[in-house]
Amino acid sequence: MRNQRRRYLIQGKEQEQEKEEVSIPATKQPPATESLGILEAREEELANNRRRKRRRLARWVITRPIGNTGPTHTGSPSPLISDACTPFKPNKIKNNNPISPQPNTRAHPPKMESQSLQPKQIFILSGQSNMAGRGGVFRDHHHHQHWDRVVPNECGPHPSIHRLSAHLQWEPAHEPLHADIDAKVCGVGPGMAFANGVRERVGVVGLVPCAVGGTAIKEWARGEHLYESMVKRARASVKGGGEMKGLLWYQGESDTSTQHDADAYHGNMVKLIENVREDLGLPSLPIIQVAIGSGDAKYIEKVREAQLGMNVPNVVCVDAKGLELKDDHLHLTTKAQVQLGHMLADAYIKHFVSSVANAHPAL
Repeated sequence: MRNQRRRYLIQGKEQEQEKEEVSIPATKQPPATESLGILEAREEELANNRRRKRRRLARWVITRPIGNTGPTHTGSPSPLISDACTPFKPNKIKNNNPISPQPNTRAHPPKMESQSLQPKQIFILSGQSNMAGRGGVFRDHHHHQHWDRVVPNECGPHPSIHRLSAHLQWEPAHEPLHADIDAKVCGVGPGMAFANGVRERVGVVGLVPCAVGGTAIKEWARGEHLYESMVKRARASVKGGGEMKGLLWYQGESDTSTQHDADAYHGNMVKLIENVREDLGLPSLPIIQVAIGSGDAKYIEKVREAQLGMNVPNVVCVDAKGLELKDDHLHLTTKAQVQLGHMLADAYIKHFVSSVANAHPAL
């Protein structure tokens, strides 16, 4: 820099001397001392000009973006600076149409139709293992249970059928409905066949699975965990819109082991119905009960008598006796579960659906 400065000074001196020689007549040249002062003043002016140029050059280098390293400048914003740091402004193109920013679909994914479709007609599925579904469940040679994953067409998913998950979120319904509710291995139950059987009449269906295998009716008394969980799930199911339309109840096999349990079944079931209706604020809630077709042979008929003889308003009963059982002589086969689902759907349409007022087109 010093050598360059000297060259500028020398060149400046030579140029000034040439100008002096051209513009000043020989007869009127100033004294030597005066010429030296003028020269020094002009050299100082040239030096100031060079310093100003260097400052302007330095500012230009600082504000100029380099590559894609992002803006680290302190000067005025450049039009090339990333839009991550400055608001996006549409650029004009030749046809005067602005280039609009694209929506952030990663942060706000487009809402799918299945997510926005809220159930309108909601049904509770409760009881024990045959409601939870054991159709297609088998034991291997190590006595471990598995589901064969065979789903009949009557139990297939449909856009208008939803289920309430264990986390109280609506999601598309599919078998097994109770997979996250009952801790045991679940398979096909009557729920999907029922929903497919009524959806053409009632519209969008919401299923609230609550059944747990191996449970006696006393475990469904008010204050017990199973009962309180069922009521909690039922209340949550209607918060986003919809209407509670019924309770499907299939339970009783665990109450056929002793005479005491069998004798108490009728009173316990009547109390359960009263409590559910009171706690949900639905005094006329439709209830369809399944009369058991399996259990301990000694007291099964006592329980069936209580179920078939239930004389409570808006409570009807379908009979599972005669439906095909698996090799364990306790649980319904997949085929029998489909049949039971159809029986439940027919009973609901017959007793609780008005052929005119409540008819809905198929979705």
